[in-house]
Amino acid sequence: MRRTVPPSAEIEARIDQLLAVGVGENPREALSELAKLGARLIIQRAVEDEFDAWLGRARYERRPEYQRGLRNYDSGMRNGFRPRRVQTGEGELEIQIPQVREAAGTFCSSLFPRGTKLLRTEPLKAMVIGAFVRGLSMRDVESLCEKAGMGKLPKSTVSKICQELRDRFEQFKRRDLYDVRMVALFLDATFLAVRPDGPKEGVLIAWGFTEDGERVLLQVMLGMRESFEDW
Repeated sequence: MRRTVPPSAEIEARIDQLLAVGVGENPREALSELAKLGARLIIQRAVEDEFDAWLGRARYERRPEYQRGLRNYDSGMRNGFRPRRVQTGEGELEIQIPQVREAAGTFCSSLFPRGTKLLRTEPLKAMVIGAFVRGLSMRDVESLCEKAGMGKLPKSTVSKICQELRDRFEQFKRRDLYDVRMVALFLDATFLAVRPDGPKEGVLIAWGFTEDGERVLLQVMLGMRESFEDW
């Protein structure tokens, strides 16, 4: 079946679902899963943006030959995706690589040159959690992408990733909880890497049970320690 939305949009939907419907058995594991999905989203988004630049146009944008009414063309058409398994320090990670037809050349992502390539997902997970609890600068994003082994990404890609992460988590923090009927509230904390080359920092987690027995993640914030003042 032909894919109607880019793979990055599917990952975004999974992130939104994780934030919206509950945190499962362990809120800390849910936060870890959020970081993993975010790391995968960053890699997938970078590949898709690289392909758009290689093709010379964005998704759903018509070929210039079509716009000029010409029949002879070699600028290429999108032809779905093929899965590629990328080795990381946490095992294999599946990324969808864009395919093209009717083009003069073949797209090969610079993020995954031929031969063995090991990507480090820990810096990307730190980027996701960092965007969640403290915000990130473009310099932070550039540094973490390079540490992950993705090389130096275009400024436009870095800016887009940074803004999308910030917007997604700001929307989560400001969502309306009026209709969420909580019967129990739990406050927890864990230590996670949230910045380049920095020590792990305390991350405070608030979650609770609804009347239906569902665990819901309520808030995640940076805190120095589990103390009355921080809570």
